[in-house]
Amino acid sequence: MTDEPQSQPPAPSGPAAEPEGPRPPSAPPDAPAQPEPLATSADSLADSAAARPGVLTAFRRNLSAGLRLLIPGRVAPERFVRTFDQAGLLLVLGLLVWVGLDWLHSDTGAVLELDGVFGWATYLLVGFFGSALVARAQDRHANTRALLVPALSAAPYVLLLLWLLSDIPFLHNRPLLAVLGALAYLEFVGLRTVRAAYGTVRVRAVLLAAALILAAPFVLDSFGLDTRLWVVDDTQQTQDDDVATSEGLLYDQPARIQAAVERVAPAVPGKPHMFFVGFAGVGEQAVFKREALYAEQVFADRFGTADRSVELINDANDRDTYPLATVSGLDQTVKLIADRMDVDQDVLVLMLTSHGSQDGLAVSNGSLPLAQLGPADLQEILDDARIKWRIIIVSACYSGVFLDELKSDTTLVITAADSDHSSFGCDYSRDLTWFGEAFLKDSLPKAASFEVAFTEASTLIQQREAAEHQIHSNPELSMGALIRQKLADMPSGAPPSAVPASGTRTALGTIAPWPRSPTRVVPCRSRS
Repeated sequence: MTDEPQSQPPAPSGPAAEPEGPRPPSAPPDAPAQPEPLATSADSLADSAAARPGVLTAFRRNLSAGLRLLIPGRVAPERFVRTFDQAGLLLVLGLLVWVGLDWLHSDTGAVLELDGVFGWATYLLVGFFGSALVARAQDRHANTRALLVPALSAAPYVLLLLWLLSDIPFLHNRPLLAVLGALAYLEFVGLRTVRAAYGTVRVRAVLLAAALILAAPFVLDSFGLDTRLWVVDDTQQTQDDDVATSEGLLYDQPARIQAAVERVAPAVPGKPHMFFVGFAGVGEQAVFKREALYAEQVFADRFGTADRSVELINDANDRDTYPLATVSGLDQTVKLIADRMDVDQDVLVLMLTSHGSQDGLAVSNGSLPLAQLGPADLQEILDDARIKWRIIIVSACYSGVFLDELKSDTTLVITAADSDHSSFGCDYSRDLTWFGEAFLKDSLPKAASFEVAFTEASTLIQQREAAEHQIHSNPELSMGALIRQKLADMPSGAPPSAVPASGTRTALGTIAPWPRSPTRVVPCRSRS
């Protein structure tokens, strides 16, 4: 019997067709790992994105957790989504709440002024810096954003709550109680915020956070920043106030002038005296008020006018201490003074200090409707009062315009400048103008006569103007022959030592020496 090969069954087809036999050896242990298939990496990213909440969902979640910080109860750190976009959104929300509350509490007619943005930016920088300090106190590697997100989540609610509580009359009328209560509540919310940021909190972080919260109101207040965005224009507010009060204020002036003149000592028959009237024309700069008052003191010490003086002062910050300097007020004052003088033997000293122009002397006090004082106006006032002997001192730019109108045989006229030039030293911070310093302080108290004092003062002014590279103001003097003889026959007054030296304290304050090289030279010309 012959052996014949048996036929093999056909090999299976498809994936099941795998040759039997020994498997290939496995890879050695140290062989590099094969990379994950691309599909596996994409699946992982998709799962991660699905686990992270959307922007709006995270925003609502943070606000919900922030609201829970305002009341007792644990708020876990995991309740907050601490991403950069969430910190930005929460910051914007807090600022919008602040803007809205500021608008609701603004005065009628308030307009948007962006100057307050500077104060906001400063406060935010201080807040960010404080958060960074607390985070570092917690741990050198702690994330500051982990603290910022909970803090910004609670901030809108805290702003609303404190602002609304401040409108309650009981708290509004008890500011100390309101401040103490607000600080205590801020401490409560602040420490809960730190715990919600980091879970277990170190003692030093808690102490630092508490100290920063207590110090924050006082530190921020010391900056003096105005964070209001909705404000009423100060100029408009001042004008509105002036319009509302000007009628009554001007109506009261005649009675106030009458009361001031009634305090003036009357003339003494057979014994000539000087009577002094000061006029500070511009109320927006205190240098004119100070110069008029200083002139009163100089004439009181030198010529005995202490109980024979009246001041008309424009001061935008004080309209009650002195009668206002107005043209009509000057007219009334001079006429009433004349009634207490012996107009044939006594001498009137009129000290005018203000800004000036070639039309005359500026007269202003806020937005009160005041007329300007021209040379013809002043001449008419003096002539109507029938005062014979006059000393007129005008400290202003272009004050020489008064010279031709006022000069006479019985009149002494001294001006700080000629009719074509400015005088100097009208800066807000000065005690006296350049003319006032040279004539009233440095010359008149010790000079033998008005003419000598004027010559000395003119020399000092010319030297100062040259040193400061200014065009010379050219002070002027007109002295009639009769007034020269009249003044020579009158007593010269107190010795020079009666007037305080430069740098000493007087009833008007400290009259300090002026620097010879000021940083700014202000001419006394009228702004109108």
